Formats: sequence, structure tokens, C-alpha cells
Amino acid sequence: MGREGEPLETRYAIVARALSEAIGKGRYPVGSVLPNELELAAEFGVSRSTIRAAMRELQASGLVSRKKSAGTRVEATRPGAGRGEFTQALSSIEAIQQFGFETVRDVQSIDEVVADDALARKLGCKPGSSWLKVSSLRRLPDRPDTLPICWTDVYIAASIAAEIRGRIGTYRGIFGTLIEETTGRRIVEIRQDIAAAGVPEALAKPLRAPAGDHALEIRRQYFLSPSTLIEITVSVHPADRFSYSTRLKRQEPI
Repeated sequence: MGREGEPLETRYAIVARALSEAIGKGRYPVGSVLPNELELAAEFGVSRSTIRAAMRELQASGLVSRKKSAGTRVEATRPGAGRGEFTQALSSIEAIQQFGFETVRDVQSIDEVVADDALARKLGCKPGSSWLKVSSLRRLPDRPDTLPICWTDVYIAASIAAEIRGRIGTYRGIFGTLIEETTGRRIVEIRQDIAAAGVPEALAKPLRAPAGDHALEIRRQYFLSPSTLIEITVSVHPADRFSYSTRLKRQEPI
């Protein structure tokens, strides 16, 4: 952790996950104050900016609160409640990348597909474009009996698919990070659409949910600079296992 050349997003995700786990295990009880930024930076071997990024997401998820005079106070032991429920607090691209470190991917299939008109409309891509499709279930780590959080179909542009296909089975993070590592380019924009949906009949068995039951369908389009659509994900989350958290702040007048 904190080694030369290691991506900032990876360090950030590891720190956030480690602190979340420490809070969940009682190392930092509710009401206690976390060590300051300098102490945490020394403990994890990272910069203070990495610590601040991790803290922003812990705060957004409701685990901690921050005040200049009082430090960082633990407010809750975990962001979600209930069997198999996962709460995602997303205020940055880095927060989405952290999701890959907080859950486990169980790959179900890998296929090469060409988008027909119907699939192109669903994905928001050009008809006739070629993609590597990776279908998987997402689960909470160290809890094999927990219901799956979601089913995700990941579509990776054919232009880079051959370079990363061999790493898919063992790569733990999200594929967006793998794409960055492979291309040497950064994902600069993620466009996200969330819609109410029903659990498709074909996914009812793997998700262990009734067909047609309430669900959230989340589509994300990942863009490399300059405006290159490189990846699309479509996830189906049964409604009782996932909640989405965001914060809106009033813009102060100039």
C-alpha cells in the first residue's frame, strides 16, 4: 500500500475499505474519534490527499461525521442494514471504483457480442459495434450465504478486449480500473442512469429472487479522454438488497 507507481484510486479504495472494516469490527466504536489525517497517512503509508478522499466517502455513507474542532467522529458501524443489503454512496468516480473492493465478483459467463438495434438502444451505443460481454453476480465478501447484491453485464469495447480478457478471472477491482491500467489512460466521465425495473425471468434463479419482483436497473457508460466510450455496465439489483445514497448541497451565491 502506498508503493511507488500504485494508482491513487487503488490506495484510496484500500484505505476506505480498511477503515470501514475497522469501524465494523469495533476497533473504532460509535462515538469515538478517528486518528487525524497525519496519523492515518503514516499508518497506511499514503498521502494526506488519499486519506481525505477516503474520509469523504466514509462521511457520505454515514459512517463518520467531520468537524474542524472535533475531528472525525464515528456515527455508525456500517452504511447498510439487513441481510444482503448494500448501500452505495457515490459522489465521485473513485467511489464507484471502491465498489469493486467492497464486493466479490462471481463470473458466470464471458462472450463476444455484436450490438443489434435492441441491444444498442439498451446500452446507448452504435448498432453493429462489437463488445466483450462479462456477466457476473456480486456478493458481499466473507459472507457466502448472503443473497447476491446484483447481476451485472459488463460490455468492454472490442478494441481492448483481447488485452484484458486473460486477467478477467482473477482481477478483483472493477473493470474500469483494469482498463485504465491496460490503456494508460484515465476514465474521465461516467454517465449513470437508474430506472425502476422487474427482475428478468432469466435472472430470477441466479439472483434468488422472484421473476418480476421490484428491482433497480443501473446503466453506466465509461468514457476515456477524449470522449471515447470504452465500457458499459448494466446491473440489476433486487430492491430489498441495495440502496443508493447521494448528497445534494445548495450552491452558495458568488
